[in-house]
Amino acid sequence: MSAPSKRNVLVIGIAIFAAIVLAAPRVAGLPDGANVTYVTSEGIGRIAVAIRSPSEPRYAGGAPVVVNVSGFFTSSSGFKFELDPTALGAVYVTYLWPGKTDMRTGIASEGTYDYGGPACLAALRDVVRFATGEATDVDGRTLDALVDVPVLYDVAGLYAFSHSGIAATNVLALHGENLQAVDFFVGRENPTIDAMYPLEPGHWDDDTGRPVHNPFYDPVGYTPTSIAIDYSTVDWSAEHGRPVFRSDDAGRAEYLCSFKHPTMWGKDYWSTDLLQALLDNAALTLETWPETLATPEEAAANWPFRETVGNYPRLAQVLPELKVMLVFASADHVQTAIDKPHIHQAYDGFRHTAGLWCRLNPDRAYVDAFLGGTGAGTAIPDNPANREPSTWMVVRSWGYGAPQAARANSNVLVPLAAVAEMCDRTYHNRWEPDLEAVL
Repeated sequence: MSAPSKRNVLVIGIAIFAAIVLAAPRVAGLPDGANVTYVTSEGIGRIAVAIRSPSEPRYAGGAPVVVNVSGFFTSSSGFKFELDPTALGAVYVTYLWPGKTDMRTGIASEGTYDYGGPACLAALRDVVRFATGEATDVDGRTLDALVDVPVLYDVAGLYAFSHSGIAATNVLALHGENLQAVDFFVGRENPTIDAMYPLEPGHWDDDTGRPVHNPFYDPVGYTPTSIAIDYSTVDWSAEHGRPVFRSDDAGRAEYLCSFKHPTMWGKDYWSTDLLQALLDNAALTLETWPETLATPEEAAANWPFRETVGNYPRLAQVLPELKVMLVFASADHVQTAIDKPHIHQAYDGFRHTAGLWCRLNPDRAYVDAFLGGTGAGTAIPDNPANREPSTWMVVRSWGYGAPQAARANSNVLVPLAAVAEMCDRTYHNRWEPDLEAVL
């Protein structure tokens, strides 16, 4: 065989260089070690996916996979790098919803954004399938071809903070038959029903940092699928452009709804019951109804797909081996109700309705490890799996507090500890209620 010509050598060299670049394209504006690819979602188009791999895999056999589920009501729509993959030794996957653009890079997903609706869930399903080795990217490559560490597909889970937990729960319930490689879900302070998104039970005062409780919310009326709020005095504050609960004969204080509320398709959304009350109480009429306020009919049509309480029964059918950890602080980031109905409904749904293994907050051994050593996590209660408070009025004592001497940011490190614990439990197949040490 004759020696290759200079032209052939050049072509071969270019091909090798191109293959290297295509295998791990680094993108300016993203964290070090992040690269981007696309997956195809049928009927939607190309969905942008960003991947970060750890400096070293967590296990000798490779790195587990964690998919961060993006929020869909907040204004920011870019790639989300909430967890440190190196601290976890895990491959970390984030993505852009259909029709959304990452402003740092200009990278975008195709399709039309539907605020956590069917298109978003279909796209998330296909991202998770790629992340768990069940599908390839648009160039026919699997995840392990795009990272520098071996990928351990047998240890894979989802992480979701705040309202993104709705999408995470619903994609597992509604598309679980196509997501059999998902082993666990870690949800941090996720809402469950429409009244919780616009903080109708209460909110935090941004000026004072103190909780503002809605006196018309009654914890006694809790059920696994609803909460009790008296909407009989709801009025419309033209001054603030949002609802207000007026004081009544019982002497309760007024409650002005928070300015933090969801907006979909250019309209402000509150719960279906609250919007209906504005009509029933004659606070607004169809003639005076603001153009930027969702109608009760629009709310009734759009909220059910963006709640979780009706979907827990499906999990028992499609993902009966799924394991769940619910992470929450003694004081939540947005919810203020002392009985934490969002955590209560999630626990009831995952544990009692779906019959899944479920733990409230990570094991103290893992919190100690992430907060800096033995005793660092003494502000963290040690709650065995499949246990709940005897009364949820004391559930704040089951949430984590600030670490001793403020040695670490618990809102960052406790979720990390939770994900690490779920990875290790999955890898070692250890599902006893409590652990004596890090596995």
